[in-house]
Amino acid sequence: MIDYGLALYLEAEPHDAVLLTFNPALVAEVRKRLRVPVRSLPPTFFRYPSAVPVDRPRLELLHVGSLGPHHPRRRELVAGLQARGLLPFRHASTSSPEEAAALYAQHALVLNVPLNHDLNHRFFEVMAAGVPQVVFGDPGLVGEHRALAERPDVFWASSLEELEKLVLRLFAKPVRLQAIPVAPPPYWELKDLLKAAFAP
Repeated sequence: MIDYGLALYLEAEPHDAVLLTFNPALVAEVRKRLRVPVRSLPPTFFRYPSAVPVDRPRLELLHVGSLGPHHPRRRELVAGLQARGLLPFRHASTSSPEEAAALYAQHALVLNVPLNHDLNHRFFEVMAAGVPQVVFGDPGLVGEHRALAERPDVFWASSLEELEKLVLRLFAKPVRLQAIPVAPPPYWELKDLLKAAFAP
């Protein structure tokens, strides 16, 4: 488990604090095992490529990501969506964050499938591209950062049926979907990040 590995690492090489950038849901558990301050400040110092959504985005659910052997849950979901054929759906792979941002900006809605009960880069990449997203997972992924789960541009689904129902409802009113405001990801300047990390 991640907190056990961190405990061993800190015994071997002490640190003054620990930041869990993409695992805010684990903060409480990690704090129990470590004797240093533990904070989660997503997405901290990362800067994601921005994009300007096109005037007439493609009304299909876009998924970008690997479907390789380490991603069975994601592969199963994509295969299920394709087999059922109830949604206009597209799966794609990209070779860079910039390419992904440009692709996001051409679509009305993006599907994000986190793999390890974490917030992934895609969560913030899609925000930076200015497009609403559906996260296939539990809103508890955000931990104490409830504002991330409650953004107007972030939707949640935990089953294939729930996902299909949600997307069909959103696509039924494309003008309203396109009008949803999408704020860029929250960024932290280094001085603010360090100040928050070492706060008592």
